[in-house]
Amino acid sequence: MLNGNLIIRIGFGLLFVWGGLEKFFEGFLGGVGLDNMAGFLKSSGLAFLGDTGTYIVGAVLALLELAAGVLILINKQLFYSYAFLAFIMLMALVLVHIPSGNWMNIMIHIALFTTLGGLAINEKK
Repeated sequence: MLNGNLIIRIGFGLLFVWGGLEKFFEGFLGGVGLDNMAGFLKSSGLAFLGDTGTYIVGAVLALLELAAGVLILINKQLFYSYAFLAFIMLMALVLVHIPSGNWMNIMIHIALFTTLGGLAINEKK
């Protein structure tokens, strides 16, 4: 039987599998790629890590986003996956979207952050 939680998990799972893959492969699914991700991280205050450090952090973040998406799809470790992705959405909101002033992206990331946070809280019960 199909239920709402399954539909939500499929939607979020696919969104973050896509998000993880697009951070690895420039141009794939509209992806930014690891080089651009590392450049963004350097410009966001992590320049002290150097080129290699920001590249590694970018790769780890992409891998974790991809893994969280897969875990959501297979219905495993939902609390940790939702909580991690809520944190990622908060960081994207604060570091990228609020400074850009793009209200549509700000609203979308507020919705993602609060929904993922709520799902994480529901899983902890």
